[in-house]
Amino acid sequence: MNFALLAPFGLVALGALVLPIVIHLVRRIELRTTEFAALRWISERIRPRRRLRFERPWLLLLRLSLLALFALLLARPILNEPSIAKPAWVVVAPGSELGTARAAVSIENADWRWLAPGFPPIESPASAASVPIASLLREIDADLPSDAKLAVVVPEEIAGLDGERPALSHDVDWHVVPGHMRADTASQSQEPIELAVRYAPSAEPMLKYLRAAVAAFDARGSARFTLDAQPQDVALGGSERELVWLGSDLPPAIKSWIEAGGTALVDNQPRAAGAPIWRDADGDVLARVHPLGSGRLVTLSAAFSPQALPVLLDADFPQHLFDLLQGPQPAPTRAPASALRPKHEASTTTSAMRTSAKPLDPWLVLLIASLFLVERVVATRPRALT
Repeated sequence: MNFALLAPFGLVALGALVLPIVIHLVRRIELRTTEFAALRWISERIRPRRRLRFERPWLLLLRLSLLALFALLLARPILNEPSIAKPAWVVVAPGSELGTARAAVSIENADWRWLAPGFPPIESPASAASVPIASLLREIDADLPSDAKLAVVVPEEIAGLDGERPALSHDVDWHVVPGHMRADTASQSQEPIELAVRYAPSAEPMLKYLRAAVAAFDARGSARFTLDAQPQDVALGGSERELVWLGSDLPPAIKSWIEAGGTALVDNQPRAAGAPIWRDADGDVLARVHPLGSGRLVTLSAAFSPQALPVLLDADFPQHLFDLLQGPQPAPTRAPASALRPKHEASTTTSAMRTSAKPLDPWLVLLIASLFLVERVVATRPRALT
């Protein structure tokens, strides 16, 4: 247990201790002169000696103590109590074979826990829901003392990631065992994306490039499009959320559809406003995005043709098309456990921050109130005549 100050700059208020000292000195120096007739015969050269004495020293001491306690209160004192930790922790991700995990970890007197919210004991049933593995690793790394051992057992493929390899202050004993984690429900849904295309008669020859891009993207298996290509005078079905408009200016009905939450890709808009979201190798802006109500309006700077937009023939155009229509994609949540061993970084958290801190403010306030009452009693008490 040790003493610390959260705001040590508050001790500057100790400079106010000079005020009561000066006040008590001034009151002592201010003397009244009373004329006595007999004093006229005493020589002026004989003067009584003066000694520097404080007026009412006990009252002065109380007032100095009050000011010192106020300064200490501004400095926010705390008492740090070191946390008593287990010698070692072993956390097991749900989906790991527990028997293989016990055989792989040879740490004695370790506290075995599930890598799940709350870190329940290993004797309790494993969590059946998906768990945020990355954030849980950072949480246990922050809670454990720096000298504690940490072993992590995970299955061959990990879910619940946030797109970043965890960086921990502990040197983690990483064990990969057979098993698999429950996948996120969102990642399992692979419903087809309904893509509507509305085109002017002059743009009909350009549909082959769009169909080729959709077919190439479908072949990858990460998502699928259902393409509804119709002339521009055909109304939308109502279930589409993405639209490619290859025609004249947008009609009011399409603008209302976008404002309701849809996404429309419009070509041949060189002067359109919006933030750039796609550039070519030379840095020229190929596409911009502009919010329109609750939806998004994506504009291409050139017409949808290989002559005006040569990137239509590039191998990565299907992915660019998907990104333009779907917006920024979430970070991957699954990865092989063998490639995800946490990075070891020096801790920037001091040992004092890993302890349990108890603020002393309530006790100081109580002591200040008590001293103030005593000071008032002493200050208002009649002085004895000397």
